Amino acid sequence: MTDSAEKTGPTDYTRRQFIVRTAASTAGAVLSTYGMTWGDLAYGQQLKGSPVKFNVAVRPDWTQGWFGMINEEKGIWKKYLPPGSELTFSHPIQGGIVTSELVSGLTQIGHNGDAPGIIATFQREKVDIRIIALVGSSPNGYHCYQIMVRADAPEFKSSKEALKWLDGKVVACPKGSCTDRFFQEVLQREGVKPKEYLNQPIGVITTNLRTKRIDGAATWDPQGAAVSTVAGSGDARLIATGYPWKERDSGVIICRKDFMDKQRDIVKGWLKSEIETQMWYYDPKNHAEVLQIAQKYVKGFSHKALWFSLAGRIPDPYDGGPIRDEKPFVMNDDIMALQTKVAKYLAEIKATPSDKILPGAHDDSIAREAMKEMKVTSPVARIKAVPLEKGYPLVQDAKRIQEYVELFRI
Repeated sequence: MTDSAEKTGPTDYTRRQFIVRTAASTAGAVLSTYGMTWGDLAYGQQLKGSPVKFNVAVRPDWTQGWFGMINEEKGIWKKYLPPGSELTFSHPIQGGIVTSELVSGLTQIGHNGDAPGIIATFQREKVDIRIIALVGSSPNGYHCYQIMVRADAPEFKSSKEALKWLDGKVVACPKGSCTDRFFQEVLQREGVKPKEYLNQPIGVITTNLRTKRIDGAATWDPQGAAVSTVAGSGDARLIATGYPWKERDSGVIICRKDFMDKQRDIVKGWLKSEIETQMWYYDPKNHAEVLQIAQKYVKGFSHKALWFSLAGRIPDPYDGGPIRDEKPFVMNDDIMALQTKVAKYLAEIKATPSDKILPGAHDDSIAREAMKEMKVTSPVARIKAVPLEKGYPLVQDAKRIQEYVELFRI
């Protein structure tokens, strides 16, 4: 978006009077059309016709996809799908499980990381799955690219110095994930050769960092925040995001093509609910409620760690970058460049038979129609990364909500 709108307007934002100006001047969730009220988007959008019933796979285990649990909890989808429709939700903890649900027919639409999302499109001998929109994309890799070292590791002057400490040591990562692709690439770029590179799920990684069975790992939020010395249990130190290497992360929304073909308007209605939910989720006025909902879906993590995974800025000397996340919703050149890189990586590890993205694997045409009809443009939302000592106390004080909102002014 460009900073072309006049920078004027009220500073007291209510649910139905969140005046949208520009990405450069608006706190939290933004609409790039001057003077519109995003709280009114849902009205008059509900589809008519017969009710539908289907399942959506959302990912509360992954902060970038938290808006999925918001849509489930608040039922925003009911504003867009035909009256009487019934949706069920599953909560897979890894992208491969999301894909398995779509292949089996249990799920029709799902949230996924970029690597498992592309893998899903190579299942055409079983079922045709397409990437139809984006879950999100942090320009600094906050959500998918978090590198940690055990808590008793030496103090380092920078992220790159900390990464070099892992040379000859034991590290772990869930193989085949977006995090794995990033971790392997930056290790190679910096000439770091671990003694062992283990394939472990994030829960095992947490335990092994605590017991010092591994020296470092790469994972994603909220797990990274939850074990960190900054806001979590203190079992590990966060020493890098994608920021030092200018590495963007992303997540995708995937859908069975047979469902898209038979229920195009339903898919569009669902995507409209995703757009509104993404905007609601990143509006700072709603962060306290987001955390209340998160505590119902994400167990075992402290309130502070959950906030940090939503909006916190990793402090110096391992600065994670100024923008936590943004929601482009549809493909752009940066995302497609990343997808091409991911496809090459997947072929190298033999997760896919080719490094070429299949024809039609990305089809965001319905998402673009949804955005046009809702009069929004990309990115539909963006959130600033805020230091813990500034943001976390305020998010808990309803009387100081405007001070909290101002922290997110970009």
